[in-house]
Amino acid sequence: GYRPGLPGGELGSMPWPVSLYRVLNHVAWPLEAESGRWTVFLDRLMIFLGFLVFCEHNEVDFHYLIANRQDMDNMLTGLPTYLILVEMQIRCFQLAWHKDRFRALLQRFYAEIYVSEEMEPHLFASIQRQMLATRVNSTVYLLALLNFFLVPVTNVIYHRREMLYKQVYPFDNTQLHFFIPLLVLNFWVGFIITSMLFGELNVMGELMMHLNARYIQLGQDLRRSAQMLLKKSSSLNVAIGYRLNLTHILRRNAALRDFVWFLAKFMELLALGMLGSILLKTTDELGMMYYTADWEQVIHQSDNVGENVKLMKLVTLAIQLNSRPFFITGLNYFRVSLTAVLKIIQG
Repeated sequence: GYRPGLPGGELGSMPWPVSLYRVLNHVAWPLEAESGRWTVFLDRLMIFLGFLVFCEHNEVDFHYLIANRQDMDNMLTGLPTYLILVEMQIRCFQLAWHKDRFRALLQRFYAEIYVSEEMEPHLFASIQRQMLATRVNSTVYLLALLNFFLVPVTNVIYHRREMLYKQVYPFDNTQLHFFIPLLVLNFWVGFIITSMLFGELNVMGELMMHLNARYIQLGQDLRRSAQMLLKKSSSLNVAIGYRLNLTHILRRNAALRDFVWFLAKFMELLALGMLGSILLKTTDELGMMYYTADWEQVIHQSDNVGENVKLMKLVTLAIQLNSRPFFITGLNYFRVSLTAVLKIIQG
């Protein structure tokens, strides 16, 4: 599968849940850009076969619901599994359909947005703290995945031939030549679904928090440049230098706003809502960041009236462009934030 690279040519670091997502989920994870025709063909063939396996699981899971429609307890036992299966099939194979776009997103992320530990150790450490909740969430999913292996053990101990999920087959699936392949397919579907659950969460979390860190960098760089100019530049050149630096910051600001790719989703909303609130708060402060970036001291020290006017216009433009915070929406109905998520969960 594709391994993202940094601008210098070295491989980009991926957190362990994303690395597992890359290894376990060949359906959704993209191929390398230079993959050969046979590799692409085999990948598409495996995706097609995987889609058929999901369809087969949909049928036998749904058959279980129909067979137990008179027994509400049994039906409700199988219903959550069936609904998750349907949702994961839609999400996973939609990603499979857009693999090239996913790869392009990762390429751009590691080229323009990713904050490396070597360059910004403090910001990188802050990102790791913010992502702790998603890492814990991933660990829980991984434990659930490992729990699947208890089923074959109990089957051997108690001389049973049970599947991993609540399913009813139109034939006798307990015959050994049917049971073993079907149990293997159960495991494969479980690996795909579980890796999707924690993989998507961590990919989106990484995008959001590294983007958040880049916004924080903007404010730091703007204040740092203002202080350097006030100390070193002459009264005639200080406004020119500040205006040039502010123009560069605004271009970086526009590039960050242009980097948006988030799939609206309801699963794992609590962790995503917290990250969404962090990003919303940071971008909400951008207008104030430009307002408090020492431009008034620059104008006070500058004797160049013409440049002072140009600088004031540029500062006003910067504040206006960032008067509205950047936020993620869920299906264009709500903003993804911790408050919104808690309201959904309460409902």
